[in-house]
Amino acid sequence: MANTRTKRSNRKAGILVCLFLSATCCISASAQDWNFEPHVQRAYDLALELRIDEAIALLPDPATAQEHYVIALARALDLILTEDGEKYDSYHDAYESLLEKRTKSSLPEDLFLQAELRLQWAFVHLKFGHEFDAAWSLRQSYLNVSDCRERFPDFIPARKTAAVLDILIGSVPEKYNWVLGLMGMRGSVTQGLHELQVLRDSNNTMQREAQLLYAVVQGFVFQNPDSALAAVTPMLNQNTDNRLLNLLGGALAIKASQSEKALDMLDRAAKGNGLPLHFVSYLQGEVYLHKGDYQQSINAYRWFINNYRGQHYIKDAFYKTGLCYFLSGNTNNALEYFRQARTKGREDTEADKYAGRALSSGRLPDIALSRARYFTDGGYYAEARAVLDSIRPSQLAGKHDQTEYLYRAARLADKTGDLATARRRYTETIRSCGDEPWYFAPNSCLQMGYLHLADGDTTAARDYFIKARGYPRHEYKNSIDSKAKGALGKISGQ
Repeated sequence: MANTRTKRSNRKAGILVCLFLSATCCISASAQDWNFEPHVQRAYDLALELRIDEAIALLPDPATAQEHYVIALARALDLILTEDGEKYDSYHDAYESLLEKRTKSSLPEDLFLQAELRLQWAFVHLKFGHEFDAAWSLRQSYLNVSDCRERFPDFIPARKTAAVLDILIGSVPEKYNWVLGLMGMRGSVTQGLHELQVLRDSNNTMQREAQLLYAVVQGFVFQNPDSALAAVTPMLNQNTDNRLLNLLGGALAIKASQSEKALDMLDRAAKGNGLPLHFVSYLQGEVYLHKGDYQQSINAYRWFINNYRGQHYIKDAFYKTGLCYFLSGNTNNALEYFRQARTKGREDTEADKYAGRALSSGRLPDIALSRARYFTDGGYYAEARAVLDSIRPSQLAGKHDQTEYLYRAARLADKTGDLATARRRYTETIRSCGDEPWYFAPNSCLQMGYLHLADGDTTAARDYFIKARGYPRHEYKNSIDSKAKGALGKISGQ
């Protein structure tokens, strides 16, 4: 079986997107067409609190579609969050057995169950590196939900599932469209978002689920983390200790450069009973790196390295541990962690790919530019400004660092609302970068597209989004291409 699984370096979505879409796409228990008995509702609530063992224990002999649904959700969350290979085989056998029993049914509940099971396992397969199986599961889910919607158009949960698939398929980089065509799948981020918006603005019981998915799409597809965080905040206010919500909120707060808020939410996500969330330590390491607390960052990254069972973000955690030592003046420890990082983990996520490329370059990063980068990412703008003001561009070593200086100045100006300076610096970055395989130019084009879109100049925005996708190779090509594609789809209404 293993040798049929094709390893593909380009992924359809980042791990965080997979995580939160996979979790939220399963929250449809209270819809009128999908009622839970009290004991099933309790198990469902426990699963969403990540008390996985307790949830499964409440349903020792699942019989209904709803009971199987909750068990499957609990197991999928377990695998996606922990990458526990010891559980994978037994959970996969149970998944295959359940599918075999339910495929003979034509009830809407069972068609929906099949679609959701396959969608969940598309994410599980993706997380474990089984690219071919992930694509096949996604296609089968697409066929199941299409059949369900055609035969039972008023079945609300299927409408939500179709929206998730629309967004996922619509976000696939254009170079894979021929594959989607062969598989008979079409998707539209705009259509999926519209479906979510209708549910989000309604009084339907699916409203809460639509709000959560809306936040995920806004934050990770359309790159609007402020709007996404605003959508999550009311849910967090009502469910302060929900670990899954706090994990999502913390990740969005990091993207929104709100590091102190992120730390509060991540601290709550780490507490409580249930599934260990070692990935929280990685995110905490990110925040401490952003604020310049390098020893705290090292502690968090090392905890993640020593306790996480998976391979994603491991290379980046080793690299950034070395980077923290380097930025704090301990070059010997830095070089040792850089050495280890070369052989640790995999290069599936873009963070790991960036770490791999930085390590293969053989050059140490500029300390001042690195500090400016992470201060800006974390929302510590005064500190970032002080660092950039201390740099004399003419003394930077080589074209890479001089281009990065322009880019860092552009990002800081953009985030602090100095849009005239941001436009000028982005333009200078694009010109300086030329055809070099650095992400500074493509991301500058992407950000210029967003600025023109905010001004209502869709023609200029479209040109910049197209240009962003035209750069053939750089560390963040998949994500930048996907974001540009989503923005282009939003402009054209497709």
